[in-house]
Amino acid sequence: MKDTMLAAVFEGEGKLTLKVVPVPKIERDDQVLLQVEAVSICGTDVHIVEVPPGYVATPNTILGHEFAATVVDKGPTVDHLEIGHRVVVNPNDYCGVCAYCRKNLPNQCENIDALGIHVDGAFAKYCRVSGNVAYPISKDVPVEHAACAEPLACVINGTQKLCVKPGETTVVIGAGPIGLIMSMMFKASGAAKVIIAEKAPYRIKHARKMDIGRVVDVTTENLKDVVMEQTGIGADVIADVTGAQLATAIDCARKGGKVLVFGVNTKAVAQFHQCNITFKELQVLGTWLANATFPEAVRVLEGGLLDIGGLITDTIPLTDIHRGLDKLANGKAVKIIVKP
Repeated sequence: MKDTMLAAVFEGEGKLTLKVVPVPKIERDDQVLLQVEAVSICGTDVHIVEVPPGYVATPNTILGHEFAATVVDKGPTVDHLEIGHRVVVNPNDYCGVCAYCRKNLPNQCENIDALGIHVDGAFAKYCRVSGNVAYPISKDVPVEHAACAEPLACVINGTQKLCVKPGETTVVIGAGPIGLIMSMMFKASGAAKVIIAEKAPYRIKHARKMDIGRVVDVTTENLKDVVMEQTGIGADVIADVTGAQLATAIDCARKGGKVLVFGVNTKAVAQFHQCNITFKELQVLGTWLANATFPEAVRVLEGGLLDIGGLITDTIPLTDIHRGLDKLANGKAVKIIVKP
């Protein structure tokens, strides 16, 4: 193993630099060293490098937090993993002792170390993590699919709150990776109708190609009109995965329906008549990260229950990371996999 590696380092506002850095070494008995096989570019990565940033990261940190890797070294207390195991990683390392961890809400941990945001991540050949957040996954799962375990685990956390029932109508606002995974989960849960709203031409075309449900081009169609035409009363379940369409989601929901707010857009401020939540007896729910849902995500991937491969539009080397970020920022890709 060499002593240095190429990595994509966030150096400050709007500046992501490819540079040679030292290969990390195990520093604690509970850590593992991973060789990164595939890492997915997340919308969060795009927001981090925006000017001004749409998501705050620590300067001089290697980005990248959705990935699959192979264990190449481990500390003496790591008993559930062996050298050579393929793993996926929960990038949010929780403390286990704060009030929320003790309430079994590790996603709300008050002391999270966010890999690829606060501490060095996976846009590099090697990455060091706590063994506690690494989950073995079968090598029968294509590595590009395995790299999508983190967004899948986050979606599962959200869909568990909704409990979509067979025959229900669901709406997903946003046809990026999260929106399409959410749509597939709804369909797998028995939703009779899945309506997907999007404005980016590339993603509209891609969503229609995946044939999950009715795709609404919101630049030429009114989403509420389509929902009412399809349902007569409004949708049973609506998920806003953009983080900026809460008012629209509330407007499209039927009385007694559920609205899930998934997307994170720190710049968005929603304005709507609050009384509509009361009048319609809506359940408005938030969902954040993956709450102990990585085992379920692994089982979904190993079972081939969703068309995860259908999300992947580009596979690129690390040296093309800036091109990949630009394509995502401009809505000209869905899921981009980086091979360090």
